[in-house]
Amino acid sequence: MATVRADDLLIRRAEPDDDPQVIPLLRAALKKSEDPHYEAFLHWKHRENAFGPSPAWVAVHDGRIVGYRTFLRWRFLNSAGKPVTAVRAVDTATHPDYQGLGIFRTATLRGVAELTLEGDGIVFNTPNDQSRPGYLKMGWSVARRLPVGVLPASPAALARMVSSKVPAALWSDETSVGSDPSVLRDGSVSTALLAHAPRQGFRTDRTPEYLVWRTSFAPLRYRVLFADEGDPPKGAVIFRLRRRGSTVEAAIVEQLVPNWQTGARLVHRVVRETGADYAIGLRTGPDAGLIPLPVPGAGPLLTTRPLAASPPAPKEWTLTLADVELF
Repeated sequence: MATVRADDLLIRRAEPDDDPQVIPLLRAALKKSEDPHYEAFLHWKHRENAFGPSPAWVAVHDGRIVGYRTFLRWRFLNSAGKPVTAVRAVDTATHPDYQGLGIFRTATLRGVAELTLEGDGIVFNTPNDQSRPGYLKMGWSVARRLPVGVLPASPAALARMVSSKVPAALWSDETSVGSDPSVLRDGSVSTALLAHAPRQGFRTDRTPEYLVWRTSFAPLRYRVLFADEGDPPKGAVIFRLRRRGSTVEAAIVEQLVPNWQTGARLVHRVVRETGADYAIGLRTGPDAGLIPLPVPGAGPLLTTRPLAASPPAPKEWTLTLADVELF
């Protein structure tokens, strides 16, 4: 291939017709070539999202897409209960033949500029150690480390968890504990549960439509464990089982409960009835039954950047695993 310069590339907004080139590029860059669920996962995440389709940008050379950058739409409520539109910096890929041309930076900053002009408030993400420096150079800043809470089934299970250094599996294990999340399509059920959603801090704008979408992708196998059999129910936790090395963890992604006691009882039930080695969740949102993880520096680092608005103060973030896992 002849020498290519950055000036030879066209950066433009992505279109649905770009998918036949974009999806193989992402599969290769993110090592998803053998994942049978990956294309459906992208469609669920970027096209079915209750907050709207994801804006994305591509780098094109001689009609060939050689780079991709997308932002997942999100919506928060601030401490006064007013909506704040947001995006999360997520999937990005550059073809190996075009590394070193600044595609990641150029496409990201193009997206930031256009989203700012369109009125989106902030961008946020939880980048890993390899990508974080690049974001910080583009105006992102570290907001806070999101503290993790756990409930081990036993001291031995806690030891196995602490010693397991591998990432958790993306797709979930099956379990018959709890109910299929399709129950949330019943408006009376989702409305009753959302009456217990967080009311303080900077939190996701949880709506019935959001709750249905967030739990709907089948390979994730979310389950809803209700506090009672009432109609409407008086609370529930939403969880999934996933492998992490030799352990099985119950990821508590939402606690929609009326009080601490109900939440703690449900988390204990999840661990006991599923046989999981431990339950895990974030301690910036509802965290009944979860104790601080005894590992210094544990938990993802949340980074933010202003667009048309300013991010909240670090301590105002009220996040659950549903807000940060997967994306």
